[in-house]
Amino acid sequence: VMQFVIQGMKYDTEKMRKVATVKKWYREDTFLNRAMFPGQEVGRTHECELWKSEKGNWLLTHTEDYNKKVGHAITEEEAKSLLMRYAPDIYETEFEEIPEA
Repeated sequence: VMQFVIQGMKYDTEKMRKVATVKKWYREDTFLNRAMFPGQEVGRTHECELWKSEKGNWLLTHTEDYNKKVGHAITEEEAKSLLMRYAPDIYETEFEEIPEA
């Protein structure tokens, strides 16, 4: 169970529905990265859990440094694009059928 307060709203994974596992790239702005890669965006892709609240808000969580839980509120548009890329079957369950090519 994870709880985050983001922009004045409480996101509690115990009260949310886990929708899918997706991936997202996060910038890692550390002293070492700045020294080794001056002027470059350095980061890594994290496996993330995508959650949806009863009110229709979306939360993306992942673990950093082995045990630190991180949560970010995301828009429905971002949730849609992550699902379309990593879990198209779940996208179709949550939203609409993806048109055939």
